[in-house]
Amino acid sequence: MRVAIEMFSIVIAITLGCILFASFISSNNQVSNARDFYNVAVNRIEDSNCNDQVISQCKSEAGEKGYTLEIEDLTIYNEQPSRLVILKYSITMPVFSLFGNGLSKQGVIEGYAR
Repeated sequence: MRVAIEMFSIVIAITLGCILFASFISSNNQVSNARDFYNVAVNRIEDSNCNDQVISQCKSEAGEKGYTLEIEDLTIYNEQPSRLVILKYSITMPVFSLFGNGLSKQGVIEGYAR
């Protein structure tokens, strides 16, 4: 009987560990997807020489993905445009939603497009 209780507790511990690690992997994927989108948006803005149409298209795509993309004009010289690009995204931890209250954190990525 003692062996059965030990095995049951080991199985429960392994199951909880797998759920926890899966939650960490999921949150890491959310951060990775946000960084990938940010890099693509900055590259598109730089390649278009800070075109307003491309900027508005990037903002709409960010809204579709659940991100907030803010772009500020920091141009000093007209021949060398510069933009401050800020991407805000939320990270959810699925393991906490199992227990009734979901935990969500906001991440921010900032950089420049020149």
